[in-house]
Amino acid sequence: MKALLCVVTVLHMLNCISAIHKQQNESTRLADDSNLEVGESMGDMSSKSTMNLDPDDPNLLPNAHNIGHNLVNKLEERAVEIADKIAKHKHTDKEKKEADAKHDHTIFLCQRDYTQPCPLGFKHIATEDGEHKCIFPASYTGPCMGQELVYRFMPEEEKLSWSLDCLANWPCVQCTRRFSDLCPEKWELDTHEAAPRGLCKAKDEYQGPCKDEKHSFLNYNIDMQKQWSHRCQAWWPCDNSTRSGQTPDADMPITMAATAYRMGL
Repeated sequence: MKALLCVVTVLHMLNCISAIHKQQNESTRLADDSNLEVGESMGDMSSKSTMNLDPDDPNLLPNAHNIGHNLVNKLEERAVEIADKIAKHKHTDKEKKEADAKHDHTIFLCQRDYTQPCPLGFKHIATEDGEHKCIFPASYTGPCMGQELVYRFMPEEEKLSWSLDCLANWPCVQCTRRFSDLCPEKWELDTHEAAPRGLCKAKDEYQGPCKDEKHSFLNYNIDMQKQWSHRCQAWWPCDNSTRSGQTPDADMPITMAATAYRMGL
């Protein structure tokens, strides 16, 4: 908006300069009247004396011509500066949008480990008063450069929000998945009477892109489960060497989930 106002102001000043030149030209036309011989000589002298002056001569007194000449130069320089700023601003916005889109894509390539105190590549320092301080790496050039990340308690939702705003991801969860479970984390079996056996539905805590869908993974192999996880941003739990949680039904021993369970996959 400010740039637009500047351009309008420049155009207005250029119109004023044009009017000054037009007024000077009109003064010479008045000399065509035979009753204005004195005006002719004076107008001619004024016009010639003005137009023959070197506008760059610093010894000249200010007049409409040299003032207008200098003003036009200044306005042209200012117009170029404004155009450059507008182009640079548009370029910066485009780069930011591209960076945001790239980060939004990478953040969900894996399950992020928000139990870790700091984003990937940040140095963690535990302060004496129980706070967590995350030191930015020298390679960081994101929008939060120059800020500090210090907190006492930061829930997963806040870490995710910070990650999206500052374009820095938390590390991926590193574990062996328990794909033998019938449903991924934040999903549960649909116990409705009419629901097919093994049908999974999302819990309220799951807010991913597949929250309105239902799936049965009984005929899925592990690669298919992994592909579904990345698409829906829902992950099977880590295998902590315990067999708690859901296990395949005893009367369905030949399903993929049951086979994987028996093999310890």
